[in-house]
Amino acid sequence: MNNTRDRERFVGLSLPDVEKNRQKYGDNIITPPPEEPLFKLFLSKFNDPIIRILIVAAIVSFIVGYFDDHYLESLGILSAILLATTIAFINEAKAKKEFDILNQVRNEDFLNVIRDNGKIFRVMKKEIVVGDLVIIETGEEIPADGEIVRSVSLQINESALTGESVPVAKYTKSDTERLKVNPRTFEAYIVKRGTFVTEGNGIVKIIDVGDNTELGKTTHAALESTERETPLNIQLNKLSKLIGVVGFSIAILVFVILLSKALWGNTLKLETFQYKNIFIVVISLFIMLRRLLLLRG
Repeated sequence: MNNTRDRERFVGLSLPDVEKNRQKYGDNIITPPPEEPLFKLFLSKFNDPIIRILIVAAIVSFIVGYFDDHYLESLGILSAILLATTIAFINEAKAKKEFDILNQVRNEDFLNVIRDNGKIFRVMKKEIVVGDLVIIETGEEIPADGEIVRSVSLQINESALTGESVPVAKYTKSDTERLKVNPRTFEAYIVKRGTFVTEGNGIVKIIDVGDNTELGKTTHAALESTERETPLNIQLNKLSKLIGVVGFSIAILVFVILLSKALWGNTLKLETFQYKNIFIVVISLFIMLRRLLLLRG
């Protein structure tokens, strides 16, 4: 891109206006969700239904083992619980830390911005403000929502927001009206944060930054609606719960029939600890069945 030509055509914000707009519209940073304390993150690993069932099984095993001095089973179950929850906690904490570092690095990417009577400045993405004129090149990420004021064979990949893998041609507003370009998800002269330049170059006038961008709104909406389910997910969850209830009911019924038959025919010869294990299995199955029924309700 010819930087001299850009200086002649575009003036950009004055330095005092940059600070004024920063105070008025905020920084170009999407507010991260509230940090969850590590102890809460660890305790959340115990919300898994399987872990809860194992905890109950360990308690029952310990109580029964108290009377016949068999504690190995309960200790084994407790070890498995601690191992599973600790590994899950470490993996999630590590992934979260790496994600935060990645976001911080992306906010510190440098871009060319026209300010102060046509001068070209190198500023970090997080320092972009409303009204800035940002020069975009092939391979760069759009730093904030804006309007195209210059376009040279500009193609934008908007799949991060729209899911459309085919790049979209972008024009200035006047060219869009002159060429009568039909809008797709977004107007042909509008670009959004988080999309990428796949071809060409241009200049974008920033109109929204940070949480006010399309990506910022989508991110916060997703955080607020994590408990909402789509109609398809609701139906699939009902089906999976029904299958689970029927499957466990049949398993328990078959187990009871076979056990009753063996006891009635006096063919079942088990040691005390084996009866204890059977008891633990039965209790665990009933607990899981009860949980499935509660979830279904």
